[in-house]
Amino acid sequence: MRIFPIVGGHFTTWEKLMRFIHSYLIALLFCLTMSSVYAESFVSGDLVRKASPGFRVQVKNNQLLVSSVSKQSAAEKAGLVKGSQILDINGKAVTSAFDGKKLLRNLVGGSKLNLKVSRGNRTKTIKFVAEARPLEAIPGADSYYDVVNVADDARLRTIVSVPAGVKSKRPAIFFVQWVSCGSLEYRGRGVSDAVFSHLIVEAKRTLIRVERSSDGDSEGAECHELDYNTELEHYYQAFKQLRHHRLVDTKNIVIYGSSLGSTVAPLLAEKLMKEGIPVAGVMVQGGGGVTYLERMLAFERIYLERRPEVKPESIHNEIYNRTLFYTEYLIKGRMPDDIAKDSADMKVVRNSIRGLAASNQYGRPFAWHQQAAQHNFLKAWANVKAPVLVVFNEFDQFETAHGHKVIVDMVNRWRPGTATFVEGKNIGHSGYQFDTIEQAYAFEDAKPVPEKMNAVFTKWLPTTIVR
Repeated sequence: MRIFPIVGGHFTTWEKLMRFIHSYLIALLFCLTMSSVYAESFVSGDLVRKASPGFRVQVKNNQLLVSSVSKQSAAEKAGLVKGSQILDINGKAVTSAFDGKKLLRNLVGGSKLNLKVSRGNRTKTIKFVAEARPLEAIPGADSYYDVVNVADDARLRTIVSVPAGVKSKRPAIFFVQWVSCGSLEYRGRGVSDAVFSHLIVEAKRTLIRVERSSDGDSEGAECHELDYNTELEHYYQAFKQLRHHRLVDTKNIVIYGSSLGSTVAPLLAEKLMKEGIPVAGVMVQGGGGVTYLERMLAFERIYLERRPEVKPESIHNEIYNRTLFYTEYLIKGRMPDDIAKDSADMKVVRNSIRGLAASNQYGRPFAWHQQAAQHNFLKAWANVKAPVLVVFNEFDQFETAHGHKVIVDMVNRWRPGTATFVEGKNIGHSGYQFDTIEQAYAFEDAKPVPEKMNAVFTKWLPTTIVR
């Protein structure tokens, strides 16, 4: 179809110009209309749309600090700057940084926000309106927002996305999130968004995302309160409800676990299959099948080897002491501060383990990690009688090749030919490519390469279709 007509005939130059402008405006309106048609979001249910405050925060030493401020946001225009400590939110003193985070997360769109902040020796009050977060707009896709009610009175935001205009059931992918909290809504940036878009538009699958109780518009336990077993139960209950969605082919749902979601994925599949609920396949990337204790010790080993300030000869004793610490912490279920009282060595370890804060590890409660350590992941994989795809990235900053390969080796021993292993060359944990593994660990000169992952999924997914 020709959108722009050829300018000609017996018209003056001015008339030609005006006709061209008129045609251009019509074409622009057409394109805008088409883009809205092919990137629509629809909302059902009674969950309140949360605010987009225009800045991010981090917890450090029980202080709530502004880690970044969005350009041209109301927060920036009001004078909020990175590094500020938030002392008070709408008249409520921030005595606990996590309580402060909860207040910010539960702001409703359009709410007035009064922040008392300090930076250096100066304290001031910043006032602005926190606008509602825009709904996602995935080019070439429609997204349907809704809600599911699950255990512990949690209410979870669900987003079911399909190729634009699709109104019928399609093979689906149920996504299981990584350890860190944060909304799964598409914002058109980063590798994960590019992969989500590909799965919907190019692979032509229905993509099912379930926001944690701590994320997005969901209601329930905060990130630092939500433990592993509760999260698994939430996914399980959400899957059972969403498999009956009008855009989901009940017998053709693949579970996709990313990063530490790779440990949840086989447990979820096992739990569903025991009830006779079909799972068409399981694909994972960035998480292995070894025990959680082994995983954490390997993580520490990588950290010690690649951290420039650590001398190679010190690694022997470091690993020995960390093994003792993690045995007490993960296997015996003790609290890190209590373990630190055992000896001077344990105190040093407690203060040097990456991500181990005063009351959480990677922002998750200690119970999350202790419960993960009790699960038998290989047993779960043994019970996943469906095609399996395992993707390991060569420059993964946290996980090992062995942890991934053990899944494929064991599954193919039990069910020959049903598991596939793919290695992404020169790619790190989060789908970015690097020239060297040292650059990967420092995250220097990172190049996003979602097309690598997308190509793997495109080749493997058709093998999961149940006729």
